[in-house]
Amino acid sequence: MSSIDRTTPTQANTAWDDEDEIRPQVSDGDEVPLSYAQEQLWFLQSLEPGLTAYNLPRTFRLRGAVDADALERAFQAVVERHAILRTRFFERDGIALQAVQAKVDFVLERIDLSQRPEAERKASLGDIVRRTTLHVFDLGTAPALVARLVTLGDDDHVLAVCMHHIVSDAWSNPILAGDLSTAYEQAVRSGGAVHLPPLAVQYADYALWQRERVLGNDLARQLEHWNAHLGPDVPPLELPTDAERPPRQTFNGALHGFALEPELGMALQKFCRAEKCTPFVTLLATWQMLLGWYSGQSDFAVGTPNAGRHRDEVRDLLGFFITTQVFRARLAPQLSLRQICRQVRADAMHALQHADLPFEVLLASRKVYRDAARSPLFQVMFGVQMADGAVEVAFDSTRAELIPAEHVGAKFDLSLDFHIDARSAFAQLEYNTDLFSQATAARLANCYVRLLEMLTADPDRSFASIDLSSAAERAQLSAWGVNAQSYPHGEPVHALMERQARLRPEADALVLGDQVLSYGELNARANRLAHRLIGLGVGAEHRVGIAVERSI
Repeated sequence: MSSIDRTTPTQANTAWDDEDEIRPQVSDGDEVPLSYAQEQLWFLQSLEPGLTAYNLPRTFRLRGAVDADALERAFQAVVERHAILRTRFFERDGIALQAVQAKVDFVLERIDLSQRPEAERKASLGDIVRRTTLHVFDLGTAPALVARLVTLGDDDHVLAVCMHHIVSDAWSNPILAGDLSTAYEQAVRSGGAVHLPPLAVQYADYALWQRERVLGNDLARQLEHWNAHLGPDVPPLELPTDAERPPRQTFNGALHGFALEPELGMALQKFCRAEKCTPFVTLLATWQMLLGWYSGQSDFAVGTPNAGRHRDEVRDLLGFFITTQVFRARLAPQLSLRQICRQVRADAMHALQHADLPFEVLLASRKVYRDAARSPLFQVMFGVQMADGAVEVAFDSTRAELIPAEHVGAKFDLSLDFHIDARSAFAQLEYNTDLFSQATAARLANCYVRLLEMLTADPDRSFASIDLSSAAERAQLSAWGVNAQSYPHGEPVHALMERQARLRPEADALVLGDQVLSYGELNARANRLAHRLIGLGVGAEHRVGIAVERSI
């Protein structure tokens, strides 16, 4: 699952009138526009056809007997019930469209490794899971779903499933699990084709409804709110990177996972109760503060995913309903950590009431400079998913255990995602490996935990007072600042330069590529600069900041 999937606690239960109801309008074969969220993914996939960053893989270890024929028929029933899995995507006259096909045949690939030696079996299984995770989807051919059943023994199987984000999201996971389990039980009993109850509306109906609704006054008011919140210009977040940023945004990535210790989890809950806020607010505020401390910036934006499932009509649908909300960080140094949390809480309350605006509509309304090297408006994400325990697949007496998938993509520079249940809080930091090393990701995670500890222990300290460097890092910085070399009778460097300018004015002083500067020329340039500074009011012992590119 990806960071953009995360369901945040900023969802509103809104009362809708009958005129705003999502109704079945689309028939099989009808060509309708994509939803706004789908359109963005279609654009990215068209730009880079081999892109796999928007794959949603899930791998299960199945302990017990599995009827492969029944499982294939169960998948077929799910494809039949959810029209989004029978949908092909295409472009006509520059417009991205989707059309539901009346029938799509689904094939469950079956691989038997049970007779192979253990080492070979393990290696082959890893290759199959990776092949599933990195499956390159042809969105012009339905379904955007692939599944492979690997047999390791009579009662030992692995089911690897992958869908493209254009047809699914995190909310869809328990829906798929529930429907697949129900259909499997029926398939085992019946021995024939399986049919699940039809849905009242389908994803294409929602996409059409969304397009029509964007033209209404309500979304115009929401657009006004978000543009007022963000202001006319949002500066990009310039994080220090371990490598030069490529000229075009890349999607290579990895994950660094970490958990909050139980004591810190309890302190977080206590702080949230005292401040009357959700963990989402406190954890997002901590993320903003960490990014501000690390970058030295006080003003930037962070994206947060919203489930987009406010409507009862869409709660049981597979599909991509996620929309992204943009929180602007405003980290004045004199603010306390508590005040920054309250600032984020106020932003979240307003976001709750303006949660239906598609991010793509917001982006289109703004004059945003498009830099091919980074995503527009924000470069980092944050999300919280409250676990409900309802994502397990169950095939009769056979139980499924979710296996963590290999992670090889990053949609943004950084994305921090929390998974919280009644007993634990686990986080995953997704980072672009073309920008950051694993060591940097680990350091950021450690700094995040230290900052959260500071916030919950001493929330009234000022933001300007925080220092997240570890004792070892401070010792290293101190050691780097010590120069043990002594020159008791040495002359200052400028005096040495001036002496050479007198004795050997034509000798080479500086060389950079084809450029050569003599001692005489160097001294003359230095004198001109000195007189310029004196003319600006600079005197002895005044500090002058220097910021220049590498040059003569």
